Amino acid sequence: MRTLSELLTAFSSERTRYRDSEVRATIDRLESAAEAAMYKENEIGGQARRVVGDVAVALGVVLGDTGPRMSVWDPANMRRVVAAAKALREERDGYRAAYESKPASMRLEGPGAEMLAARLDDVNELRATIVSQAREIARLKGESA
Repeated sequence: MRTLSELLTAFSSERTRYRDSEVRATIDRLESAAEAAMYKENEIGGQARRVVGDVAVALGVVLGDTGPRMSVWDPANMRRVVAAAKALREERDGYRAAYESKPASMRLEGPGAEMLAARLDDVNELRATIVSQAREIARLKGESA
């Protein structure tokens, strides 16, 4: 079963096979429970997509149709957000390594030192946002399991 309509069709098919009212009532209860679970899963998925969308905006990744039969929420498209987050982490690590490799007396002196320190602060703040959003995605996925 891949869609709610396929599931509902299967329940309908099974319901017509039985004449016993108790069996039909059980099938009706199962159908209601399955439908409620599917709607709940869809709601949680929507919340997770919103978090990923927020991270994409923070990273400057445009989530749009990027190919034939590819939707905004296609897994390949979503991996672009992960790739952008990794690239940002690598950039931050590069800045950090450059900053930390200088002697302490030079870290806040000289041309560009203040800009580098400000950029590190920006990168660290964005990293904290990404980590927070990733934890929220993990929490939402954990609730849907």
